[in-house]
Amino acid sequence: MEAETKKESLWRSNLGVMMISSGLWRIGGRMTWPFWALYVLQLGGNYFHVGLISAVSSVFSLIPAFFGGYLADAYGRKKMIYTMSFLLAFNTVIYLLAPSWEWLLFARSLDAVFGGLRQPAFNALLADSTKAETRAMSYGMWQSIPPIFGLLSPYAIGLLMDRIGILPAQRWAYVILLVFSTLGAFLRYRYLTETLPPEAVEKVSAVAIVRETFSDFKETARVLPRQMWILILMGSLFMFGASTGGIFLVTYATDDVIHLTAAEWGLINTASMVVSMMVSMPFAAMADRYGRLKMVHISLFLTPLILVGFVYSGSFMPAFLYFMALTILGAMGSVASQALFIDFSPREHRGRISALTSVIGATQNFNFAMAGGGTIVGAVGNMIGGALYGDNYSLPLLLMAGSIGLTAVIGAVFVREPEEREE
Repeated sequence: MEAETKKESLWRSNLGVMMISSGLWRIGGRMTWPFWALYVLQLGGNYFHVGLISAVSSVFSLIPAFFGGYLADAYGRKKMIYTMSFLLAFNTVIYLLAPSWEWLLFARSLDAVFGGLRQPAFNALLADSTKAETRAMSYGMWQSIPPIFGLLSPYAIGLLMDRIGILPAQRWAYVILLVFSTLGAFLRYRYLTETLPPEAVEKVSAVAIVRETFSDFKETARVLPRQMWILILMGSLFMFGASTGGIFLVTYATDDVIHLTAAEWGLINTASMVVSMMVSMPFAAMADRYGRLKMVHISLFLTPLILVGFVYSGSFMPAFLYFMALTILGAMGSVASQALFIDFSPREHRGRISALTSVIGATQNFNFAMAGGGTIVGAVGNMIGGALYGDNYSLPLLLMAGSIGLTAVIGAVFVREPEEREE
């Protein structure tokens, strides 16, 4: 009976609502995102356009992310989350009906604006819904449970792509994404609970937002500990690497080098989600018990070596095994790094800290599969990756490995576990 009560309280909590709604989003999202670059190419784009779309959308997310942090701390997390979630869901219509790659540029730019406004509130609400002593475990649940919903999505859409073609299959994938993302947005509107105290949620004018934002960001920057600034530097380097090579993994693995079928690439992505779900919770428990930093170090130092192995894998089975190893290391780094960032983040500044890292493009999630894009750093990485890939397929991926390796060295030399974790 007690276990049943705990289970019920979890699924009725903010963390539970976010896991369910994000899981619904994953059903369609995991049909589209693993094959994104192929969709751009099918609509008349080239490799440079793949990087250009990501870079332009990164720039568009710059100002919204900056003000999103203030809005998350002024209007409240819930309102920002459900409003932007509905807009993101409805924007799927443009992807669905896009006649050319230029329309994808427009849709991704809108996504960047809505997502940039939402992300600080999204991150702050998740952080507010965790406790210091079990924070890594909470992020482990966050990483392992939502993917269950989209477990078969990559493989299913890959089979459909091999049967009817990439373009029509992706159109159907966006129909599915539209339906389930709208449902997820409704659940957030209906069931999320605001985490800011009522007295902290107040109406502000547009002029006040501009004035207060710059004033409050100065205060946030002033109170950040040195270790947080080092983590932000590490997140920037990691994001740069992920942005140069991450968007081209699908073309490298399918059309250009390894020559996997769409179904094989979908199977790799499905297996990756299964492995991630299996290892995330044990890694989270280890991070809570033995410290976040040890897990981050192991992940960051080994990931570049496995990435190089993937680059030279050459066929399905080696590519499959290397990608599973990357998944394990990514899950390890993800749950530990997100908890580590929150450990150093004062509660009252978390919305603006999240916005600050979003503006810079510094990921708080050291998992290359979850990173990529961003704003300043992401735009630079996307453009460099797009320019290099057409001439040398492996170079952006090797650059990604080198950037993550440098991140590992900085972390080992300069970062220490916090003496006292923020609540």
